[in-house]
Amino acid sequence: MRIGVIGLIGWTVGVAVALLLPPGLPAQAAPQAGAAQAIPDLSGRWEALGGIARNADNAICGILPVCGALLGQKPEPIPDTSEEPEMLPWAEAQYKSVREGVAPAANPPEELNPSWNGCIPEGPVQGLQRRFTVLELRQFPDMVLLLYSADHGVRRVYMDGRKHPANLQPAWMGHSIGRYEGDTLVIETTGIKGKAWLDTKGHPHSEALRVEERIRRVQPERLEVDVTTATPQTYTKPWKLKMVKGLQAPGPQLWDASECEEMLQMGTHYSTESPLQFQKEQAAPPVGY
Repeated sequence: MRIGVIGLIGWTVGVAVALLLPPGLPAQAAPQAGAAQAIPDLSGRWEALGGIARNADNAICGILPVCGALLGQKPEPIPDTSEEPEMLPWAEAQYKSVREGVAPAANPPEELNPSWNGCIPEGPVQGLQRRFTVLELRQFPDMVLLLYSADHGVRRVYMDGRKHPANLQPAWMGHSIGRYEGDTLVIETTGIKGKAWLDTKGHPHSEALRVEERIRRVQPERLEVDVTTATPQTYTKPWKLKMVKGLQAPGPQLWDASECEEMLQMGTHYSTESPLQFQKEQAAPPVGY
C-alpha cells in the first residue's frame, strides 16, 4: 500500500511538471560526461606588443605602434625568438637577393616586398608577424574567423570536422581547418600561394607549404601563437617561431590599410611604368615544386 501511494505521488508530480513546461520545450536531460567540450575564449582584437602604454594622447588610436611613432614615442624592439631555417639552394639564393645590404635584425626595404609594393595579399604567417597589423579573432561553433586589419584580410578556419579538399586550388590565405586541444586552438593550413614571402624577413616558400598554428590565451591580455611551417621543397626541416600579442582595449577604430591606393597616386604601383625592385629576376623553385 505504501509503495502504491508513493508511486501515485510520483506520477502526479511528473504530470504537474509536464503541464508547467511551455509547449514544445522538452524536459532537460542530465548532461553526459564528455558530451560537450569546453571552448577556450580567444576572441578579441590582438596587436603586436610595442612597449607603448595607452594614455589620453593615443587612446583613440587603432594601431598603437603607429600612433606612438607619430607622437614621438619609440616602441621597444620585438625580440626575435625564431631560428634561421635551413634552406635548399634555390630558396637560399632567392632569400639572399632580398637581404643584400640589410642588417641581420632588420626587415628588407618595403620596395622589395611583393606584398607591399606589388599590392598582392600577404600570406597567413606574414600577416601575423606584421607589427602594424591588428588581428581580430572571432569564434563560432562551426568556424573561427581571423580578420586582419591589413587589406581586410580574412581567414576562415573550419571547425566542423571537414578535411582539406582533394583538389585544392592555392589561395593567398590557403585553406584552414581547426580543432581545440584543451585550452589551445590548433589550425592546419595548406594550399597557400607561393608568390608572397613566408615571413617579414623575406623567406620564400613553395605552394607545398603546410602551416600549423597553436593559439592559446596565456594571460587575460596575452595571446601566444606558436607556428610550425613545413615545406620539404624549400627547407630541410620544419621551421618554428613564436609570437605573443596583446589584447587591444575596446573602443579604437580599426584602421584601413591603404598602401596600394597611395602608391597608385604616387606612380609606384606595379601597374605603372615605374619598375619595382622586387620584380627583378630571382631564383625559382625547381619545376614541379
